[in-house]
Amino acid sequence: MSFSWTGLVTVLLLQQRVRTNEPPNVIFAMADDMGWGDVQYNGGSALTPNLDKMAQSPNTVLLQRYYSGGPRCSPTRGTVLTGRNHNRYCIWSTTGGNSQPDFKEPEPQALPLSEITVAEVLRDHGYSTAMFGKWHLGDFKPIPGGNKKWPVSHPGLHGFDQWWATERSAPTCTLNCGCFSNVTCLHGHYPNKTPACTNYYTQQHHSDHIVGWPNATEGDDSEFIWTLTEKYIREQVKIRKPFFLYLPFHTVHVRYIATEQYRSLYLSKNCSSDQADYYGAITALDHVMGKLRNLLGELGINNNTMLWFTSDNGPARDSPGSTNGLRGHKSSLYEGGVRVPGMIEWPSVIQENRRSQFAVVSSDLLPTVYDMLGAKPKDDRPLDGISVLPFLHGNVDSRNNTIHWAFSVNANFSGKYNVSAAGDHYKIMTVYNNDEIQSHQLYDLWDDIGETVDLTEKYSNISDHLLMEVKKWRASVINSVNNVGCLNMPLQ
Repeated sequence: MSFSWTGLVTVLLLQQRVRTNEPPNVIFAMADDMGWGDVQYNGGSALTPNLDKMAQSPNTVLLQRYYSGGPRCSPTRGTVLTGRNHNRYCIWSTTGGNSQPDFKEPEPQALPLSEITVAEVLRDHGYSTAMFGKWHLGDFKPIPGGNKKWPVSHPGLHGFDQWWATERSAPTCTLNCGCFSNVTCLHGHYPNKTPACTNYYTQQHHSDHIVGWPNATEGDDSEFIWTLTEKYIREQVKIRKPFFLYLPFHTVHVRYIATEQYRSLYLSKNCSSDQADYYGAITALDHVMGKLRNLLGELGINNNTMLWFTSDNGPARDSPGSTNGLRGHKSSLYEGGVRVPGMIEWPSVIQENRRSQFAVVSSDLLPTVYDMLGAKPKDDRPLDGISVLPFLHGNVDSRNNTIHWAFSVNANFSGKYNVSAAGDHYKIMTVYNNDEIQSHQLYDLWDDIGETVDLTEKYSNISDHLLMEVKKWRASVINSVNNVGCLNMPLQ
């Protein structure tokens, strides 16, 4: 039998063509409370060699103006899934408590079941969907005092076929140890605090019955998420099914605790116990991101996988976290609260490394997925994000769309609250008192990244334009709230 090199090359080219014609996989990995300056490539103290390697990849766009959709946990998680600002469906701030045992404190702010999520859209287009990590968008079981309209709002009700999730924040190490007797918990720099029972849960056979992980997950929590992730990805590759994987890590939210393997790296550098836990937890997460990228390469699917990495907001005020000079922190609409590490790696689309000032926000994921699929939204509900696909292809270099935030909003938009808007160059910060803007400041994000000089008087025309944008957007949000019906009484 004769051998033909030409025939072999033809077969390989055909196989490659089949692969590139397959729907792209989508992975959205998100740290918790990781500041813009917490990664090495932005001057951070934590060792993040794998994230640095991803940032330097020839197939990565490093987004130096990546924004979280909100300045706290739950708001940003809502924007990731819906493409819409969290205030449009009454997630005003963080839902529920962080330190109570499971199912003891309700989450009155829940992601409405009427919202269309990126998981639902991709599942409708033949994708497998999975989520492993922190949910923080509603109760898994009905609890007195919880959301009256959506008393249960877990990942399985929002498009995820497979999920293991915590309701809210959890320790970054030795999870579930408060739920089981005779389990040794790692306390790190929290020697006087006993962990509450915080577990991973899922639906049992897609029923209404919620079950917990059957034992303590000893070791680093990011590593536990990795074991679920690796198993899931290998399964999808085996059955040749495109997948969407949402990975909302707990790191580096309190209680941040590192294993001795990672704590020792920083204790040996004379870091405090607090710093050793914080930086060590980040390095553990970095290690998992390295394993994820290696797995995609090993399985030959990295070329056709759009991989996002980011954080849900800036660092907590009382943590060792860093904004590297940005003003503000978690819970603030200044840059330190919402500008976070961000990058997208996608070899089939991105062929050269770019370090970009193009503004991207977490609500851009769903519009980008619509564009990737060649699909249209099911209805005319307003989306706050845009597709960044043209930018990833190198066809545009400016956003030409204003990014908006609103925080500390009361359910009836009364009292004082903050609304801000950022364009390609300038950002306006406003303080509302009921329906009126009480004060505002204008900042140049190109020349004043620390937001130190108010340019309102110098550039009154730019300020007036952005104020009009804020007012129009606020009116649109109030209209959405009324349409969603997440309040008992419509807003006027």
